[in-house]
Amino acid sequence: MIDQSMSVIGWLTLEWNDQRLRWTKAHYDDVDHIYATDSEVWKPELFIDNSVEDVSILQDDNLLFRVSETGRVDWGIPRIFVTTCTIDTTFYPFDTQECVIDVTSWAHTKDELELLHLREHVDVEDVAENGEWLYVTSRVESSVITETVANRMKRYSLLRFVIVLTRRCEYYVTNVILPVLITSFLIILVFILPVDSGEKVSYRSDSVTWPLAVLLTMIADSMPSTSNYVSILSVYLAYTLIMGVLAVGLSVLITRIHSQDPDKPVPVWLHKITRRLFARGACWKGYYCCWNKKEPPSTISHRTNGQRRDYPMYSLARDR
Repeated sequence: MIDQSMSVIGWLTLEWNDQRLRWTKAHYDDVDHIYATDSEVWKPELFIDNSVEDVSILQDDNLLFRVSETGRVDWGIPRIFVTTCTIDTTFYPFDTQECVIDVTSWAHTKDELELLHLREHVDVEDVAENGEWLYVTSRVESSVITETVANRMKRYSLLRFVIVLTRRCEYYVTNVILPVLITSFLIILVFILPVDSGEKVSYRSDSVTWPLAVLLTMIADSMPSTSNYVSILSVYLAYTLIMGVLAVGLSVLITRIHSQDPDKPVPVWLHKITRRLFARGACWKGYYCCWNKKEPPSTISHRTNGQRRDYPMYSLARDR
């Protein structure tokens, strides 16, 4: 996945007719087919256009060609096909990928050599089960490669073997999704933890923020370094990490306010933030925000050292 490549072990089966190789079997002791080597018969010069490791001509001197009396030549090439595969990580780990093996001619144009597919699908009779990917379907498409050389346009025949794979998500649900959701849920618990416990900030940073950062790093390391596709899970983790950092800042602010001297007045900027931001977001059914009312805000009384002080109550007022 990181290299954006697909490795497949398979056979590329080719058939073509060569009229020069026809014979009448009655004249040759009823021999209906023979085997020939690479140097004895003509073969098309083909290669894998999107190969990663090897872009050489498909050939093997140890493989024999089966030639029938009608001039039909059968040739099967066993090979490890390592091709490029653009990975779409948008819905990772619930993603489905389409990987392609492109077969085209090395030197023959479409007028000289045309590639036709024998089947509509890839033969998967011998497919072995994979622990990470599940085979869904496949298809074979005929296409044309156009190339302009010296003001002349050349067209080459192309066969595209498209293989559709879907990821087995059971492993990722138990090892990625559940830890991410559980760790994200722990963010809201930091506001329930009492300030007097002394663990408010350490709980938030050690138990929530760092695990989210580690999970984000692990997911990023398992995906290709490309900006063509961005995983929704990575975006969710990034925003959750940002919210966790904000929660740490709020926890520090709450702890600092809690440890202040009761006789010290609350700063004006904190009054404004609480009244205009937090109080607005804390309004719920049965309550109203005081700035929506025409009457002046009510006051709360606080007695310190035998002296009474009145403070405006800017947060919430109970609707009687």
